[in-house]
Amino acid sequence: MLERVGIFFADKVKRILPDTFVVALIFTILAIILAFILTGSAPMDIAESWILGVFDGEILSFAVLMIMILTFGYTIGVSPPFVRFFNWLTNYIRQPWQVYFFLTLISIFLMLINWGLAPILAILAVEVCKRVKGVDYRVAIAAFYSGLLVWHGGLSSSSALMMATRDTAQSFIDRGIIADVIPVSETLLTPVNFVLIASVIILLPLFVFLIKPRQVDEKWDAAAQYEKRYGKPGDSTFSGLSRSIDKKSLSTVERLNNSPLLSIFLFLLCLIGFLGILMEEGLNLGAIAFLMLGFGVLLQWRLTNFMDTMKGAITGAAEIVILFPLFGGVMGIFQHTGLATVFAEGLMGFATEVTIPWFSFVIAAIVNLFIPSGGAEWLVVGPPVLEAASLLGADAGKTIIGFAYGDSLTNLINPFWTLTFLPIASQLMDIKPRDFMGYTALVCLIFFVIISAILLLM
Repeated sequence: MLERVGIFFADKVKRILPDTFVVALIFTILAIILAFILTGSAPMDIAESWILGVFDGEILSFAVLMIMILTFGYTIGVSPPFVRFFNWLTNYIRQPWQVYFFLTLISIFLMLINWGLAPILAILAVEVCKRVKGVDYRVAIAAFYSGLLVWHGGLSSSSALMMATRDTAQSFIDRGIIADVIPVSETLLTPVNFVLIASVIILLPLFVFLIKPRQVDEKWDAAAQYEKRYGKPGDSTFSGLSRSIDKKSLSTVERLNNSPLLSIFLFLLCLIGFLGILMEEGLNLGAIAFLMLGFGVLLQWRLTNFMDTMKGAITGAAEIVILFPLFGGVMGIFQHTGLATVFAEGLMGFATEVTIPWFSFVIAAIVNLFIPSGGAEWLVVGPPVLEAASLLGADAGKTIIGFAYGDSLTNLINPFWTLTFLPIASQLMDIKPRDFMGYTALVCLIFFVIISAILLLM
């Protein structure tokens, strides 16, 4: 049953979902129209809001960090040690169902640590899928992408961590919305969050298994297509095996360029940077970028190998340069015109003490399509949501958790977040969001019902 539904969704979404560039422009037009109608903002004010979003410092630094993580992650994934590791891994993962199950569970657990690990998951998906025949690459990508369902309920939860930190919670306290910081013991470490995480861990692999097609279209069998083009994965130059060097023929400058000592030195510097950020700020994108740069250089062993691999990797991240600012413009319209607040206040008018966590979930799910940054969305939507919770005497912690899972849920139907891994996934096969988002859209609908039930019944 679910298999046929999955094929139906995959076919329909492929037909109607345009490229991510077009989606960004459609969202921009829609945001402009909504801001004009619902907030009464003047056209020039809307234009200024869009410009502020496009050139938002956080969005631009976010884009640079994502390019770094993507490209550094690629250099790690195609390094000789990882090629050998993936060849070893396929001694244990040989069947298609094992691939789906493995990618889904690994994704869930890594997303609970930090969503910035998505490029690592993409590398894992590429390398496993090109070694095991009979795997539908679209479903495999959808499987690990669906792990985003839990990121906002994990260790990198923007809303929960912001409210547990004095600096970011102070603006809420000053406005009288909350009396004091809200510790993670009232948000992330509550039974409702544990049940939500457990439901994803148990049910998501099952749903992925049920929606996979029984007969895989050969054009989406990555292993079969790869073998036709390159031969066995472990033997192919596509795997990123380091070029051999005749040290006797090298000049002094070439010896310096190829010296492993410089790679080791840079690795140690990056490790110090990673530990410094980790101790002061926790595991954020900067820390991940430092760590991946260090390991990318070390595993490629020579700086020349690293730079040659980077040149191939950087072209895949080109879309981020234009699409992140475009989505930032949409976010700017929602933030600076007050459109997001209008949405939140309008829906919160229907909430009760019991239903307010669910309304918080729905609001976050809708606004997330236009403000894909969890932290930025919370700063805009959080105040009216928590103010309504306070007036109704509702549980603020549960309301935050509702928001967190709404923000996570609609990532599955927003092409924006595919930019964090698709440049790597496309190295194996030419795949676009419309090819696999039919499956993630189905997962989104299923878990909308499951998460709604848990929030309303617990």
